[in-house]
Amino acid sequence: MVARLILAGGVLAAGLALVAGCGGGDDNAVRNVPYSEVQSVFDEYGCVGCHPGVNSSLDLRAEVSYDNLVGIEALLDPTLTRVVAGDPSTSFLYLKLGGDPVTADIPGIGTRMPPRSPAIAAEDLATVRDWILGGAKNEDGETGGPEVATPGTPPPAVGETAFATQQRGTGTISGTVIDERREPVSGALVTMLLVGAGLEGGEEHYRVALTDASGRYTLDEAPSGRFLLKAYAPNSIYVSRIVALEEGESVEAQFGLPDRNVPNPTISNPSVTGLELAMTVRGSDLDGNYTLAVNPNAGLVFELHSPDNAPGRWSTTIDKALPGPWVFLAVDENCNVSEFLTLDG
Repeated sequence: MVARLILAGGVLAAGLALVAGCGGGDDNAVRNVPYSEVQSVFDEYGCVGCHPGVNSSLDLRAEVSYDNLVGIEALLDPTLTRVVAGDPSTSFLYLKLGGDPVTADIPGIGTRMPPRSPAIAAEDLATVRDWILGGAKNEDGETGGPEVATPGTPPPAVGETAFATQQRGTGTISGTVIDERREPVSGALVTMLLVGAGLEGGEEHYRVALTDASGRYTLDEAPSGRFLLKAYAPNSIYVSRIVALEEGESVEAQFGLPDRNVPNPTISNPSVTGLELAMTVRGSDLDGNYTLAVNPNAGLVFELHSPDNAPGRWSTTIDKALPGPWVFLAVDENCNVSEFLTLDG
């Protein structure tokens, strides 16, 4: 049996109910929303500052935003379209703005926007929803953009799926990783994270799969329950997913990784000395949970740490020696991934 990626159910269910009811009486009428109001939402929440300033794969400046949204395939989840006229439930933009904070504020399609901020106000989310329901029209009152013949299927609701408690099971996760130009990424890392003991709302990396020349990866022996996946590639912006598996189920999880625009963080001098893994990390806003040393052959990933997440030497000690190669990388709080450095020993 094949399981699909999951999304927290509250907002999605509400969106579907609105879609189903939009043909009813006055109580279910959809407000006619001009696109200028949608652009005002982007401006109010600082979306334009990051798109394209931090993430240039999507440009939300007023003069180009409409043409970058309606009918355009999403990058972060290539199975969805950014805006499907008339259907918020399959519109990546709406899901990205309204995803429930399931695990450390990460909905099924990745970090909710705007990141590291409270969710946008209900009335502003309703503005985006009603604009999509009303046909996602441009300032001339017409629906533009490429026609979406197959808009995709929204991920099913998470329901009461419990967090995974084991590192291994009988499931399988596979898929592809592409870059901003929608070309396959060889050597990308797809990691599995579980909620760690003593980490309130946090996660720990455990397992990893490496993509091949065609951008394909497979994570075998995946556990049952709910957990996070993250995909990393050199000098990219990482992308998250939530998956839920029953014993023996399989997931197809596709990732699209934008290029990073901000040259932060940087890494140097990785080392494997006995049981100690270490490297030098420089930059600002460094992320204490996502500075990593990866052993692809063993399928394992380890988190390096530094006091107060400060620049300098980051390290960890592992339980047993593992032959190389080792891949080192660091991430900042804005999801920017460093270059990858590899040690053969």
